[in-house]
Amino acid sequence: MRLRPAHELLDDDEGTPAEIKRGLDDLWWINQHLGGVSSWRRLWTRFLARAPLPAEPLTLLDVGAGTGQVTAAHAAWLRQRGCTVTALALDRRLTHLRAPVPALAADANRLPFADASLDLVTCNLFLHHFHDQPGNPVASHLLQEMLRVARRGVLINDLERSWWPYLAIRAMSPGFSRLTRHDGPRSVAQAYTRRELEVLAGASGAARFEVLRLPRFRLGLIMWPLPPKPRYDAL
Repeated sequence: MRLRPAHELLDDDEGTPAEIKRGLDDLWWINQHLGGVSSWRRLWTRFLARAPLPAEPLTLLDVGAGTGQVTAAHAAWLRQRGCTVTALALDRRLTHLRAPVPALAADANRLPFADASLDLVTCNLFLHHFHDQPGNPVASHLLQEMLRVARRGVLINDLERSWWPYLAIRAMSPGFSRLTRHDGPRSVAQAYTRRELEVLAGASGAARFEVLRLPRFRLGLIMWPLPPKPRYDAL
């Protein structure tokens, strides 16, 4: 399936407050019932098998968090496994953020955090909005920003571009809001293939990375950041 970058209405709140609320509700339903939460469990399990987390308290930043409901699900899942986690949801629009987790409105491409200041960074159904263009490597910069602030790992869960999920979301569209009927097929059409995601991750500057095919036409990306550079104080 050919890549087709497109504008999505919910990105810029192009609807009434009621339409925007219903669009955000649709996204949470999709994450609950169409593989979002379940594929995240598989992605977390894979990450923890390769990089067990310490007993000390951890910080987690969820970039492009929307309502923050997936952020809260991350924190709950990790706490059930004995991790002490402080989770923060970041979105460009504070009006989208409504889950019971700390929230921050900021630009994902200019994260307001110091280098290696957070343990974990996550991203759900967000990367497909960004693609490198000549002279404007916006997707590469987004990955580099997430790696910059992460100490232990970056985990990304997104759609896989193919005809099956595109046709499926089109078939389900009558049950969704106007915004979701518009945005859903466009999200699939501008998502990455596995190979494209591997190429993008390979140029990110990660110490190592892994791309996984997840259930329900999802792709997972795990990136491990380079160790922070040693600091030398001037004599």
